[in-house]
Amino acid sequence: MAGRNTRMAQWLDYRVRVTISDQRMLVGTFMAFDKYMNVVLADCEEFRKIKSKGRKDDEKEVKRTLGFLVLRGETIVSLMAEAPPPTGPKKPEIQPGPGRGQVAGRGMPAAPLSSAPAGLSGPVRGVGGPAAIQMQPKAAPALGGMPPGLPPGFPARPPGMPTMMPPPGMPGMPPPGMPGGMPGMGRGAGRGM
Repeated sequence: MAGRNTRMAQWLDYRVRVTISDQRMLVGTFMAFDKYMNVVLADCEEFRKIKSKGRKDDEKEVKRTLGFLVLRGETIVSLMAEAPPPTGPKKPEIQPGPGRGQVAGRGMPAAPLSSAPAGLSGPVRGVGGPAAIQMQPKAAPALGGMPPGLPPGFPARPPGMPTMMPPPGMPGMPPPGMPGGMPGMGRGAGRGM
């Protein structure tokens, strides 16, 4: 696929003659193509052969100017180069002045950016966020008997409730309802003891 693309790319900007499936010929500047062989022609002209009504041997060629054209690749029968790209002298660089525009270019600042414009320099105090006092850490209240590991605001465990254990199924922990492990799974299990 890459070979065909490079072979087609060598004809870009050439003047080409394209014959399409209904026998019309299109002559234009080859601007672009894609993987489906859709073609873009600029300054395109169409040439058709029309049979005259009186005589059968007499054919007349009619020319029509189309301009910019996108041609579906499915209709193309042949594509031939007619003339190479024009090689004329480059236009001299014109300096900008009164009455002439100048392109700023992408990513290039039009004016030096010494400071950001008003309103774009950063967050404004009191707009769009919590107040500074709300963002300060709060001191933990002195809670007597509060077991470590519980977040502030949670009630203490009732008396007699066991400490928190990992969820069931964690390695090294007995399954729920089995106090020390599964029977027969202690030491020596599976060794014939």
